[in-house]
Amino acid sequence: MIPRQLEPEVMDSQAEAIDYNSMDHSEVNQMFAEDLLELVNAFDAALHPGQISLLDLGTGTALIPIEVCQRNTDIRVMATDLANEMLKLAEANLQQAGLEHLISLERADAKNLSYADQAFDGVISNSLIHHIPDPKIVFHEIIRVVKPGGFIFLRDLFRPDSQTELEHLVEFYAGQANTHQRQLFHDSLQAALTLNEVQEMMQECGLPTNAVKISSDRHWTVSLILPDSF
Repeated sequence: MIPRQLEPEVMDSQAEAIDYNSMDHSEVNQMFAEDLLELVNAFDAALHPGQISLLDLGTGTALIPIEVCQRNTDIRVMATDLANEMLKLAEANLQQAGLEHLISLERADAKNLSYADQAFDGVISNSLIHHIPDPKIVFHEIIRVVKPGGFIFLRDLFRPDSQTELEHLVEFYAGQANTHQRQLFHDSLQAALTLNEVQEMMQECGLPTNAVKISSDRHWTVSLILPDSF
């Protein structure tokens, strides 16, 4: 097993934001939105009618909230990121999509959120956890701000077993990207958690370990609806 090697927690240079925004995330984002909305439908079926309040942690340039709200206009998203340059591009993306009435942007630190306890029906994130040195802090914040009976949907990369496998993933998924984009993906894989590490963290936070699963050749996903008594 290759060791975890942290990358910068915040991608806040203009070059990083532009490179991230210009990478082709469409397939990953569409799959995230489809899988999330399956969970939202189950949440609706549990007698939670009306608009759904969603907190997106580490939204980047808000491409996933846009994908989600284009498919379901009953969702209201507070999309947060710690990087100002990401949020600048997110604002432009929202304007282009015409979704400012459904998605709000705010600079926020996922490790220390200003929101009240039990403020949101659901909390989501995509590829945030691998940026955090101690992800357990973020998990505790997620649990704090989600309502009892609410839902959690998190997806991130997992760290490959070997350097050879890591390099294969970089070549397969970022082989046509520029040098900086390939390096970003490489560093993200190196900084990611293993499935066992995620399971151990969830157990420490009182979450069911069977709620996390390997969902692709490079992703794990946490998908669960919390009990009303949580």
